[in-house]
Amino acid sequence: MKLALSAPGEPLPLASKTVMIVEKILRKVRAFARLVIGNRADADEVVEDALILYLSTDPDPGQAEESCSFLIQAVRRLMRTSGAPQRRGTDLEAALTPLLAMPIETREIAALHLGAGLTVDAVARLLEITPDEAVAGLNMARAAIGPLAFDEAAPAADAAPDAFCPPAC
Repeated sequence: MKLALSAPGEPLPLASKTVMIVEKILRKVRAFARLVIGNRADADEVVEDALILYLSTDPDPGQAEESCSFLIQAVRRLMRTSGAPQRRGTDLEAALTPLLAMPIETREIAALHLGAGLTVDAVARLLEITPDEAVAGLNMARAAIGPLAFDEAAPAADAAPDAFCPPAC
């Protein structure tokens, strides 16, 4: 995909590449926040606040791929300080609504896997838990929403879900 900033055949400038990478990461972070909070508007506000915090660090454009971990951690902190975990959603699909009754730690595991498309290992690294704890959280989510809804929401095995979430994430 060529942006208007580049002529045909020219490589994209670093700033354009950075924007594209951050946009892909923001889609994952928004999906994570929406599943944990359960309300699109509230989740988008929290993600916007996290993005402002990220930009305030004056990030190096060449290291945009590292923003995934920072943004998800910022969203987690903001949800805990803003009262977002107590909110109840109005715009989640009915099949995923039982996630809102689960502890926030379990919702985070499910949201990172189902919403952001991260693998179990990536979820464990990001949340600083063991892979077994991540699997246990996913099993709780599967039991709450049912295997059919869980399998439908789960990322495809061949979709390379961590392509824009580096090992630090």
